[in-house]
Amino acid sequence: MDSSEHTPLLEASDISQKTGRPSTVAVTVPILCQEPTLKTHSPTNPSPVDLAEPVADLGSTAWTKLPSPIAPTVPPSYQNSTPQTHSPVDSHDLVDGIIPANGWSYYPDTEDPFSEVLVDKEVKTATYLSRFWILFVFSILAWFQCVQWNTWGPLSESVNAAFPGWGSETVAMMANWGTITFVAFVTPMCWLMNKKGLRVGVLCCAFLVACGTVVRIIPFATTSAKFFTVMCHICAIMVGIAGTLVMAAPPLIAAVWFPPRERTTATVISQAFNQLGSAGSYLEPLLVRSPSNSTTSDEIRSDIKRLMFIYAGVGVAILAAILVYFPTVPPTPPSITSSVERLNFKSSIRKMLRNRDLMLVTLSYGLCVGMPSAWMSVLNYSLHDLGMHQGEAAWVGVTSVLASGLSGLLSGRVTDLVYGHVKLSLIVTLTGNLTCFYWFFLLTWGSITVTKWQIYISLVGGLSFNFASVPLFFELAVESAYPCSEVIVGGLLTATNNFIGLLFLFIFFIPNIGYEWMTYLLLGVSAATFVPLHFVQEDYFRSNIDRHALLQSSYQPI
Repeated sequence: MDSSEHTPLLEASDISQKTGRPSTVAVTVPILCQEPTLKTHSPTNPSPVDLAEPVADLGSTAWTKLPSPIAPTVPPSYQNSTPQTHSPVDSHDLVDGIIPANGWSYYPDTEDPFSEVLVDKEVKTATYLSRFWILFVFSILAWFQCVQWNTWGPLSESVNAAFPGWGSETVAMMANWGTITFVAFVTPMCWLMNKKGLRVGVLCCAFLVACGTVVRIIPFATTSAKFFTVMCHICAIMVGIAGTLVMAAPPLIAAVWFPPRERTTATVISQAFNQLGSAGSYLEPLLVRSPSNSTTSDEIRSDIKRLMFIYAGVGVAILAAILVYFPTVPPTPPSITSSVERLNFKSSIRKMLRNRDLMLVTLSYGLCVGMPSAWMSVLNYSLHDLGMHQGEAAWVGVTSVLASGLSGLLSGRVTDLVYGHVKLSLIVTLTGNLTCFYWFFLLTWGSITVTKWQIYISLVGGLSFNFASVPLFFELAVESAYPCSEVIVGGLLTATNNFIGLLFLFIFFIPNIGYEWMTYLLLGVSAATFVPLHFVQEDYFRSNIDRHALLQSSYQPI
């Protein structure tokens, strides 16, 4: 079942007749571009001609500022791919400078020339119920991948009793493999998905997670604790590699399968499920006993063995579900920009690295999310200094993750419904984040009396505000980078996030450093997040196309 809508486009002849201009520029849609060429149509010369130089008779000095043209291409995967014309003024796109930034106009001395243009060309778009299956299966994979990444943090006391010698360094290293492998493999994995498509990339992730959980149960056929430790490291590496696309792909899935007013919500749903994976791991103490006078190490080892077999079964089941049905694209795109073929990998990287606003958003996101995400995997140690042990810390973690998921869903949905205020929303959420972490800092410092309710409110509130900023950062980055591939933009953001998390977890290897430093660093990094965000100039290139915005967009940047 599908629901279709038709998106109107403008003919070059309509523009010429309405404005009296002798010629205009028309972009063939669907848009994107491997090596662009710009075509013009003139009333006296109906055939398109390559535009090597600016057209003199356009009557606007803006044309002299255009550095290079674009050549949209039609993805062969869509059936309704008959080229249509789409006016740059209607699209407000910016590809290699063809469409000017906010405030420019091709018609500075006239009223809006398109307000009464009759439109007779259409691009078909449609939405399918199967998009919810795609989102559900990927979200479950994202959830399970995070559970595996954070397997050992909530069990730090139990695993040390069952397998002596692990300690905080080994537990931190299991989590650190996720950040190490992410930084090392994010580029080839994003290239793979950009080149081979969504299905191949997601299958690769599911295969790595399933294999990792299976190899981890092999040592239970022996009694070697060292063999088990080695297999756990291998599993952590495979799960970490899978995490590259699990964290980078949500904006791509939203762009390919969902209409404009559902994109941010779809992005945050899979991200929230990934976040809820931490809550799932914090439920592990319900299945694995904590060390006590009445519990032996063999009993704890038996509990861990049962848990590992459960995880292996779930991993294989998720892989089977993706094999059954997970197409790369729907039969018909849900929006104009969904049918647009994105820049290739090299072009995307070049453009992204030259994009000042994208680099600032990326830095701010990495500072905001990188350390708190890594900190959650070793939260036990911070809470232990405040008098909370493994069981109590688990409930703090579960509550924090559940509240974070809800706050992320709320911020994503509001962004879809009330568009154009992403930066302001980020400032609000980051202020709440900093306030709550400052409260927790005062508890750790001893400035105020430690109570459980204050620990809960400061941590749950801080992490909720923190995660509420994630879909906002992704939306702002994807809009700034359009028409670069969403998965590459997501890869850049999450690579920065994981690199900062990697630096944080490596501090654990400094001898006798203790644990108080974590709270101090958390507060400082949260405050530093505002600095790059302050200099970001927001714009909504992609959404202005899909939402039929004219050159003077109603979505004004803050």
